[in-house]
Amino acid sequence: MNIRRKRKLSPIDASILFVGCIVALSMSERVHATDEEDSYTDIVYLTNGDRITGNIKELDRGKLRLRTRTMDTIYINWVNIQSIESDKYQRIAKTDGSFVYGRLQQSERLGELAVVDDGEVVDVPVEKIATLRALRVNESLWARLEGDIKAGADYKKATDILNVNVASNIRLREQAYEIGFGFDWNETQRTDGNDASRAQLFGDYTRLKDNRWFWKASGTLERNDELGLKLRTLASGSVGRYLLQTSTVRWEINGGVAANAEEDVNNTQVVSAEGLASSSFDVFILSVPVTRLTAAVNLFPSITEKGRFRSNANLTLRHEFVPDLFLDLQVYNTYDSRPAEGSQKRDYGIITSIGATF
Repeated sequence: MNIRRKRKLSPIDASILFVGCIVALSMSERVHATDEEDSYTDIVYLTNGDRITGNIKELDRGKLRLRTRTMDTIYINWVNIQSIESDKYQRIAKTDGSFVYGRLQQSERLGELAVVDDGEVVDVPVEKIATLRALRVNESLWARLEGDIKAGADYKKATDILNVNVASNIRLREQAYEIGFGFDWNETQRTDGNDASRAQLFGDYTRLKDNRWFWKASGTLERNDELGLKLRTLASGSVGRYLLQTSTVRWEINGGVAANAEEDVNNTQVVSAEGLASSSFDVFILSVPVTRLTAAVNLFPSITEKGRFRSNANLTLRHEFVPDLFLDLQVYNTYDSRPAEGSQKRDYGIITSIGATF
């Protein structure tokens, strides 16, 4: 399949650029935030008798991320924490799948957090807590957004192939739900003019339920030149559950249905219904300060197109070499049993990139 080197900016490209501008503005707002806007009033009591004052960001994968005035951002092993005081409204996910909401105060009993909400106090054992996140209910929308942005470039002189990738994920967390959106843009340039582009713009809404259950609605715009896909618009709904949700491991599965409208490079348009089965596994490995491994797979067996099957899988290893800066190594594989005529059934590759969290 030959693809011209010069092509007009497509709607999905324009959308990705728009989201990229939002990300840049968000990061600019966060970077230029003053110390007065950050509340360094949280107190972390350690099992050895020490205490540290700062601004709690989150507990995830066995580490409490704490921003301080004098030591920048530090990570504290959760097993070394005795208690916490914080005036920020927190969402606490327990290992049994239930949630507790409120502000934290030092408990009278060792090894427990006292969670205060509307005058009621609930003591939660530290070892029963999987994640802890401040909901920032009194802050602006920009301050409540969190996420990452990354970019990478790979060049092979032997084949004279240049590969450039830019991606970002942004998430807004509220008491009972989460909203996420982002993009992933990959461009490959070859000397023979057979350039290729792979791009996604996506968003999702996740409603959290009791006992580790959730339901999700999501939408995706996608293009993949290697598979002969000019534009795919995908909308899906699913129900899922966290099979494992601890301070170091998270494993979820979900299933549902999707509506797929696509146009290929031959200008053939197809509208179809598909099943959806997906799973993701996220594990904390080491801490220097943070290393994580994430694996995800999505399966789309067609309901209305007999014999068609699509899938995509990603494996990402991320190492945060200094606070808020990381290196990514990603392996991806996309498959379509019935691509456009003259196109490949499979697209796969390895992407290395450097990025920042905000």
